[in-house]
Amino acid sequence: MNTPVPQRRRLPRAAILLAVALVSAGAAPAALASPAKPEQAGRLKILVPLSTAAVPLLLLADEDPVAGLDIQVETFLQHAQALALLARGDADLLCTGTSQGWESRLGGSPVVIVGTGVWGVSSLVGRDASIATVADLEGRRIALPFPGAPLDVQTRYLLVRAGLDPDRDVQISYGAFTQSLPRLLAGQLDAAALPEPQATTAVRDRGLVRLFRYADAWAAASGKGSASPQVSLFAMADWAGEHPRTLVALVAAWRQAATKVAADPVGTAARYAAALSVDAALLAEALGNTLFEVPTFAQNAARVRAYYREVLTFLPGEHVPLDDGFFFAP
Repeated sequence: MNTPVPQRRRLPRAAILLAVALVSAGAAPAALASPAKPEQAGRLKILVPLSTAAVPLLLLADEDPVAGLDIQVETFLQHAQALALLARGDADLLCTGTSQGWESRLGGSPVVIVGTGVWGVSSLVGRDASIATVADLEGRRIALPFPGAPLDVQTRYLLVRAGLDPDRDVQISYGAFTQSLPRLLAGQLDAAALPEPQATTAVRDRGLVRLFRYADAWAAASGKGSASPQVSLFAMADWAGEHPRTLVALVAAWRQAATKVAADPVGTAARYAAALSVDAALLAEALGNTLFEVPTFAQNAARVRAYYREVLTFLPGEHVPLDDGFFFAP
């Protein structure tokens, strides 16, 4: 089921545009349309990250709840390669960070957001338990994935709302999660932002402290609840336009799977711990620190737009609104 590819790195917008231009002409739909039933004709391939966000989709692949549709899931580590696979038709859907999807769209990619399934998935971990709020980060050294990453954008928003200047009052360094953890353990950092299950792994296996969950910090800073769009499902616009009934059926099944996972993290963890290369107890805790929900298409569009407007000034590049075509609407 799982076929890893190299570690994820950010793809510049220009490279996204070039990649799509090179491969989209050769993309082919994965299924033929039928006027009498959903367009699926056998297989649906979904690329997912090695994170708790993938678990509801792994459940779909195991149970195949949509009649006539064989759902296949493969993992990835590198967003750029996963996007290229999606663009040339080697995959039908891509599950990745919401902000990475909209950056691809703003960079010229004909990608569309089908829905969002995870609304909180990260924590700030460190060694000093006295860091309990964002304001406590003043003068501290923190690690984030890369400039413009979802956690970079949200962290900068949170720092400003706490009265801190991200470029003056804290020391931000960037690097992959695998690089941040050794530096944190060596005392070269005070805190690092990690998604699940890496955050729980750092706490349970490496003796670090979960300083705060980003969902809780977001709720306190924004006053709009703990949920913010973190991980979404994307398709290429042409493919989505040719398979609307397939996507409607899939999203309905995904919604049910996300509800099952949220309701039974222990049972789900026992089933999928091996797939994420962690033990079941650790995965159960990580799932408990992940906010799963799959809203309706209209609700998703409204909530993603609202979040985008909220963090717009912290995004890299030109600050332009998301176009209507970015949101799949059956």
